[in-house]
Amino acid sequence: MLQAHSLSYDTSVKTKTKTAGTLQDAVLEMMDSASKTAVRKLIKNHRVTVDGEIQARPDFAVLPGLLIEISQKGKDKETRKKSSAPAALKSARGAKRRLAVKILLEDEHLIVVDKPTGMLSIATDKERTKTLYRKVMEYVKETTAGEKRIFIVHRLDRDASGVMVLAKDENAKRKLQKNWAGAEKVYHAVVDGCPPRSEGTVRNFLCENRAKIVYVCEEGVKGSQEAVTHYKILKGDGPRRLLEVRIETGRKHQIRVHMASTLDCPIVGDEIYGLGKSGTRGIALHSHSLTFDHPATGKRITVKSPVPARFRGLV
Repeated sequence: MLQAHSLSYDTSVKTKTKTAGTLQDAVLEMMDSASKTAVRKLIKNHRVTVDGEIQARPDFAVLPGLLIEISQKGKDKETRKKSSAPAALKSARGAKRRLAVKILLEDEHLIVVDKPTGMLSIATDKERTKTLYRKVMEYVKETTAGEKRIFIVHRLDRDASGVMVLAKDENAKRKLQKNWAGAEKVYHAVVDGCPPRSEGTVRNFLCENRAKIVYVCEEGVKGSQEAVTHYKILKGDGPRRLLEVRIETGRKHQIRVHMASTLDCPIVGDEIYGLGKSGTRGIALHSHSLTFDHPATGKRITVKSPVPARFRGLV
């Protein structure tokens, strides 16, 4: 391990990460006697690369097997000033600004973003350009000089928000979708009313009519699919509750229908299955975390997005 005085070393130091975490954590492991403040400064001064690319964010997510290098300091002040923001880094920063969607994790195989409410996951007959897919596609093409594109792995409702995974190649997409049933999906939802118990499970069958409205039906009905939803009350003692929701199946509008039709506690802001507009933007449904197998390494990883600010004051 490097000692604290290694901040002034004259040769570069390289290592391959063994665990997932942040870039700050990885560099701290390389320099176990250095302070967090010193490491953050090192990263923000563009002295650290991940697989050959400068990363200036201490919270940048890294996965096992990535090559991290701390560059040598032996450059004069003027040279460091000129090279502190190389064209590639400026280009990446500009691409992220134009993306205008928070990236939670990114590597050569996938990109996980925090989808904002009100944005379609993919195009429809009425809207073909203002979609998350289009925005992320443009970002990936720009940052890989057109060498990569993206593929949809799963979707979120237009008015829902939170963690969404996209693949950067077809092989990664196939592997992710093949194992998607084993992914752990956790949502946060604010509902009108209170479920009958502090925690429980809804297990029934869902159908979709010609108007594309999903409803609870009997087992065996043509087109019926089993849907399983687990819920737990996290907060609230008035007319609303904040719930943690875990789904075993990923049926269309599953959480919304189970909350409204089975528990009689519709999600706040749901204009289709609930009570309609409530002053909040979109519906109060947020994909809080996804745990899944990485398509290249097979390692189990979890990506999270905190409860959005728009939920504040609803409970």
